[in-house]
Amino acid sequence: MSTTSDSFATMDSPLLPAQRRHRIVDFLRVHGAVTIGQLEQALGASISTLRRDLDALAAEGVVDRTHGGALLRQQAPEYATFEPDPVAAAELSPREKAAIGEAAAEALEPRQSVIFDSGTTVLEAARAAVRRQIPLTAVTNDLVIAQVLGKSPLVQVHMLGGMLRPGSTTILGQTLVDQASSLRADVLLLGAHAVTDDVISETSAELAGVKRALMKAANATRLLVDSSKFRPRAFMQIASLGDVAEVITDSGLPAAEEERLRALNLKLTVVKAR
Repeated sequence: MSTTSDSFATMDSPLLPAQRRHRIVDFLRVHGAVTIGQLEQALGASISTLRRDLDALAAEGVVDRTHGGALLRQQAPEYATFEPDPVAAAELSPREKAAIGEAAAEALEPRQSVIFDSGTTVLEAARAAVRRQIPLTAVTNDLVIAQVLGKSPLVQVHMLGGMLRPGSTTILGQTLVDQASSLRADVLLLGAHAVTDDVISETSAELAGVKRALMKAANATRLLVDSSKFRPRAFMQIASLGDVAEVITDSGLPAAEEERLRALNLKLTVVKAR
């Protein structure tokens, strides 16, 4: 199945119900989980229509309905280690990620040292930081993020070395962990695969280990996660929410989850997608 942006683009003509549901299942096979809002962006159908589609797929035993979305039932046992295709991941919640990235960049101060973790939401923060045209010392383990930051003459970019993750732009490995141990940055902009109760998690032990090393290298960690990331936990724990200074997410966050986060000893920033 293709994972290019054309795969989930809004159709020029309406789809028949069977066609639309087939595309929903294809979407879930790539992403594992999805919200109705994300399907609305991808397919161009109304929310009421998509709710009926998900209810029908749940009745057929294909998906498990969640608050505001669905999980692919066949994939649910393996979802803890499921890694979305990078191209497909970039298509998920684009407006939300852009708004979160903008908020994260606006909070940065000139001449700060900032670690940019890998991931599509942190990439949006890098793009927004370049648009702000402020001087920064940036550190990253992501090739694309380094290229984006390098477009600004005001940003001094340091790449962490190591092994390139297959099929990805992320650098991993013990070499990177060792280098991170000698750093002390002002801020880390952290991405994650899932947030479940108080646990921040990732799909692989190696990726989680790198993120833990980056957290140790920063005075403050700001977690950048769109609302779809509040879901069943992935394979390996990175940290607890008590280890981060701020969570930046979007207004699709369920009310109960927002209330729980506001009761914790951290700053919660909720942005609205444009």
